[in-house]
Amino acid sequence: MGTDQDTPEVALSQESYCIARQIICDEDLNLSAYELLYRNNASTSEAFVSSPHEATARVLTIAFMDIGIDRLAGQHPVFINMTDELLLKGDMLPEPADRVVLEVLEDIKPTPEMLSALKALRSRGYKIALDDFALTQETRAFLPYADIIKLDVMACSVEVLKKRVEILSRLPDITLLAEKVETWEEFEACKAMGFRLFQGYFLSKPETMKDQPKSDSKLVLTQLLAMLHQAEPDVAEIEQQISRDPQLYYRILRYINSAQFALSKNIESLRQAIVLLGFDQLRSLVSMMVLAGSSRRGPTLMPIALLRARMCECIAVKSGYETKETYFTVGLLSMLDAFFNRDLMSILEDLPLHDSIEQALLHFEGAPGRVLKVVEAYERADWGYVQNAGFDKEMLAACYVDSMAWADEVVGLATT
Repeated sequence: MGTDQDTPEVALSQESYCIARQIICDEDLNLSAYELLYRNNASTSEAFVSSPHEATARVLTIAFMDIGIDRLAGQHPVFINMTDELLLKGDMLPEPADRVVLEVLEDIKPTPEMLSALKALRSRGYKIALDDFALTQETRAFLPYADIIKLDVMACSVEVLKKRVEILSRLPDITLLAEKVETWEEFEACKAMGFRLFQGYFLSKPETMKDQPKSDSKLVLTQLLAMLHQAEPDVAEIEQQISRDPQLYYRILRYINSAQFALSKNIESLRQAIVLLGFDQLRSLVSMMVLAGSSRRGPTLMPIALLRARMCECIAVKSGYETKETYFTVGLLSMLDAFFNRDLMSILEDLPLHDSIEQALLHFEGAPGRVLKVVEAYERADWGYVQNAGFDKEMLAACYVDSMAWADEVVGLATT
């Protein structure tokens, strides 16, 4: 959270790897699961991958043993792409089974052996998802063993997609998941069709970019962000502004009184909390709380924004860049448009930020912009860009995993 403590290291495998996660949410925008996106080697060359089976087995070892599923996903289930060999063997699959959704890829054939394996895996507690599913006489054989069907909304026209959903919605006990949902219009359309789970980058975009009014409450929040990101914040001014929001006031006091500070007595005033926290922690904590309350999808967006912020800071520290707080700020503010449903440039007009921060946010310029861009690429699992960005791949992997765990922990502390 922009503190002076060094980011802890994770124990990395000797193999270079990239691993990221993508949110899967329900129709009410609640976080439902993550899909693990990975590549066993960050190089654009595949020469070191002897088989897809070995690559998948390697990342399962990294995810479930080296890092740990709780650290990767909290208490949420994870979707993992499977190879036919792993599904047929079964004994190499990770535990606990009820935390794992096995994705059957579109090139896997419904042989009698495969169908028998899927039946056995479901009996052990695994859920089965059919990825990029297209209903044919051959693939129909998968349906009795499926819990979730994933449809790529970009792979066909709206009319064809509607017909597919109409047919598949008749199947009992099967949930439809729309993947590659890029816009809010697509999300609403898919929800109306009958999809119940959604995956894609629409969450990190504003719902509308035109004629979005500035409500009084959001203006107050924007003003508070501006106060916190000034070169020399005014304690009295910040205290007065926070005091206008009883819920925000309560959460700060609750946080500072949590066990991690091991205080001899409870903090009773906001001024005491500000002094004890210091500006760096206060800036991060309050900014996070402000953002979380500014959007109906704030709780789902917050882990993304905090992960970006912490990862930007971690890269800055490990790369020897100065003013690590600048990098944290750039990461944290990079999703303001999604939180406030306004064009980012119009939001920044209300914030007296340093020009270097504005240019990083708007145009990815300067060292902070370069760091932000590689963090966003890592988040999207754009391994080609990550490979060519000029950063050490093991450092990026370590920063990502630690930042992810830290973001989840902070969200849990500050929103309960």
